[in-house]
Amino acid sequence: MTDLRRRYALADRTRTRLQLVMDSSIAFSSATTEERLAEILADTTARAYRAETSAVYLVEPDGTYAIAAGTDPFDGRFDPAPLFRSVSAARRVQKVLDADTGERIAAGLGPAMTAAGVRAFIAAPLHHEDADFGVFVSWFHHERTFDDEAKPLAEALAGQAAQALATLRLQAQLAHAASHDQVTGLPNRRLLETQMDEIVGSSRCAVLFIDLDDFKGVNDQLGHQAGDRMLREVAQRLLAGVRAGDLVARYGGDEFVIVCEISEHADAIELSERILDLLRGDLARPVTHQRLSASIGVAIAPEGSTSPAEQLIRRADLAMYGAKAAGGNRIALAKN
Repeated sequence: MTDLRRRYALADRTRTRLQLVMDSSIAFSSATTEERLAEILADTTARAYRAETSAVYLVEPDGTYAIAAGTDPFDGRFDPAPLFRSVSAARRVQKVLDADTGERIAAGLGPAMTAAGVRAFIAAPLHHEDADFGVFVSWFHHERTFDDEAKPLAEALAGQAAQALATLRLQAQLAHAASHDQVTGLPNRRLLETQMDEIVGSSRCAVLFIDLDDFKGVNDQLGHQAGDRMLREVAQRLLAGVRAGDLVARYGGDEFVIVCEISEHADAIELSERILDLLRGDLARPVTHQRLSASIGVAIAPEGSTSPAEQLIRRADLAMYGAKAAGGNRIALAKN
């Protein structure tokens, strides 16, 4: 009779977990941000294992781990990164039932578990194909054993979450590629005009239209790879010369646009002169003996302007042509 009850209980848990896996699959696919997906995973795993808390830790670009959802029981008193790296490297679910086992996995983990009141945990890597995204961990403050289905359940939930993460990141990459220049990484013309619509009219701003002088000669003499290197160098110099909040974009070819909020006309001229000086400097990795310079046209829109963004860009563009016609390597202010 006892064995029969045990079988019924196991069958009931199996049905519950299968339903949980199906529900979580739908929930993961509906998440539109990594933060929301991490929240769903943390909540789902906490309920699945009846854990006091579950947490999701994602890998940062520098290789460190940052908590994306849930609660870290160590509260910063212990860095569990060695545990996470071990789980990610092995690509298998890790079940730990006591502090001694934890200590064998990562030095210092055992005492940290004892101090935090963690009696056990189950950790699973979030990986999809060749990508490692991080781990989820369910932490228990009570004695815990795991049945044979605990590992497959963790693998299923982690696999679904990792696949959803991969989809979100691919979507983000595609969106970035559609709105940014592939050579320089700067916003492209489409994103520039979209963001300008939000700036123009809400504040007094200026547009700097920058065209490199004699850039065609670089491509003709040294090839497009050398030209691309120069464009990337120019982009870095422009970014170094602007202020936080200024918008820098590649408009096309050897043309760049800077949009900035100003209080007076002099602010726009000062920024233009700084940009011109930065561009005149020697290239860090010279690709040509030609001296780098640019022609800059400046157009200013008063606060509350109703002029569309493309009209402001056009005025700055015309002023730039005036600077180039005057010999280049100079600044010209657009007429009102």
